[in-house]
Amino acid sequence: MKSLKFFDNIVKTKFDFVKHAWKFAIISLLIIGAGLITWIAAGFNLGLDFTGGTIVKVQIGAQLDEKGAYDKFSKEITSVLSEYKIKVSQIQKEDSGEDAAISVRFQDISGYSASQMSDLVKNEVTAALTAKINPDGANQDFKVEESQRIGATASSDLLSSALLAIMISAVLILIYIAIRFELLSGLATLVTILHDVLIVCAFVAIFRVEVNSGFIAALITVIGYSINNTIIIFDRVRENMNNESVAKMGTSYVVNESVKQTLVRSCYTTLTTLLAVALLAIIGVSSIKIFLLPIIIGTIAGAYSSIFLAPALWAIMLTNYSERMKLKGKTPRLSIFKKKKEAKENKNTSANAVETTVAE
Repeated sequence: MKSLKFFDNIVKTKFDFVKHAWKFAIISLLIIGAGLITWIAAGFNLGLDFTGGTIVKVQIGAQLDEKGAYDKFSKEITSVLSEYKIKVSQIQKEDSGEDAAISVRFQDISGYSASQMSDLVKNEVTAALTAKINPDGANQDFKVEESQRIGATASSDLLSSALLAIMISAVLILIYIAIRFELLSGLATLVTILHDVLIVCAFVAIFRVEVNSGFIAALITVIGYSINNTIIIFDRVRENMNNESVAKMGTSYVVNESVKQTLVRSCYTTLTTLLAVALLAIIGVSSIKIFLLPIIIGTIAGAYSSIFLAPALWAIMLTNYSERMKLKGKTPRLSIFKKKKEAKENKNTSANAVETTVAE
């Protein structure tokens, strides 16, 4: 297939990923800057998970199982709520048969207190929905009930818990990579994670995507995907650094070769992930689409940063660190276990020398 041959041929590219990294960094900064300006000017489009709101369950019964009934009733419900200037955040079908219902989630009207909103739903909104959907009372299963109130306090706790979880994850990731590879790889990975999160947040702010609890889950998914991509490349970097014939060519050469050797894998992984996510976004319900959009953006940002930013950042940091250590007359030590490893190797070398002397 021509597409497969195309990916197989990109490993032959002479593109210098380290030399041109600043260009890709500028693109990222422009996107993040645009998102920051949008956030300052208009803020995020927060869903009721973070602002508080109401969940109303409109029980319709067996009629909802008929073909085209869900679309019809959901439009009628949305139309009634819009008359009261209520913006629907999420609407979906629940259960089947006599228990079939439509669950509607919406934010409180600006300026309304929780008690005022509750009274409005119980009285005026319920009466309007009944008059619209079941005016003659023929549907015995029809019922409107305020299922749940979501308070701002619970939303604040959710946000603080999510941020704390992300911070703890970042620290653990740094520790793991510092042990598995070396400290500068961990720092480069953390910068990459921050980059991907900021890019997703920028797009969400610019395109006014609703931010809810699903968005937090999407961010954590993006972080996991980005780490996986970056570690694959750093693993190849480590292999090439241990190869004297490659390592002697310089840090930039090692990074470029490592990226090229993993480029096909990165492209295949990104494309297959995007195809699966895009398919779910096309055929999935609205609540799934809101969750998947940040993942699509994050998947692209993760591949972008792991290829064009993280390895180059590592090379720049390593070069600067090595030069500073040389000026101080010290030997660069990146791994926290390197000194122990060198001591063990020296011990083994001495033991072998003694054995050789005794044998002679």
